[in-house]
Amino acid sequence: MRPIPVSAGFRIIAHRGASAYAPENTRPAFDLALAMGVNEVELDAQLTTDGEIALCHDGTLARYGHGERTVETMAWADLADLDMGAWFSPHLYGGTRMMTLSHLFDAYGDALIYHVEIKGAAPGLPAAVLDAIHQRGLAQRCIITSFAYPALAAARRLDASIRLGWLVRHLTEETYEKARTLGLFQLCPQASGVTADQVSAARRVVPEVRAWGVNGERVSHQAAEVQALIRRVVDAGCDGMTINWPDWLKREEIS
Repeated sequence: MRPIPVSAGFRIIAHRGASAYAPENTRPAFDLALAMGVNEVELDAQLTTDGEIALCHDGTLARYGHGERTVETMAWADLADLDMGAWFSPHLYGGTRMMTLSHLFDAYGDALIYHVEIKGAAPGLPAAVLDAIHQRGLAQRCIITSFAYPALAAARRLDASIRLGWLVRHLTEETYEKARTLGLFQLCPQASGVTADQVSAARRVVPEVRAWGVNGERVSHQAAEVQALIRRVVDAGCDGMTINWPDWLKREEIS
């Protein structure tokens, strides 16, 4: 297939890195996104018992082959030794380790724009994320996102200017009002339900609307479904999307 064209300013955000091709939230996935010419990545942040910000999506480690243990009940020293690549491909990625947010920032610096999702529930996570961002002077390269409105509210209380994005299933009058209250930068609806009317209404409240949920299984029969989601997001007028296949999009001037 040929990449689907999007406007020059459209945010192509590699979801957990180029996670269709490499294990999510790991160095190979972020490296591959950059190799594809994509300079925006989404990642999932959880807080360890000793205050490190680990990059991991799931509530448990079961999908990665490490049982029902949870990131937020473990110290970083125990997480650092886990193989986070063999579940995806033992041959290609066996031995790949988990990253921390500090590892990510130190590895890429201002080469990337980071969409940092507050995934964990630890009360100290918003403050820890903000500390990591400001220690490296990356506030202008970061957008903090979450499904949890209270986590975004906590971040806003700590930082009046940090850019925040609220992940929601649908755009409604309630989400617009809550977005206005927090001074959000983004509203982030699910791709499968977004419409042009919703995007137009949201833009009266926030500067940007970007979609999530352009993912799916790595099987060919879903390719048409994923492409349809991409086109739905683009046709609705969104400013960007997270996507597991960032190479399926290409920025260009659309006539």
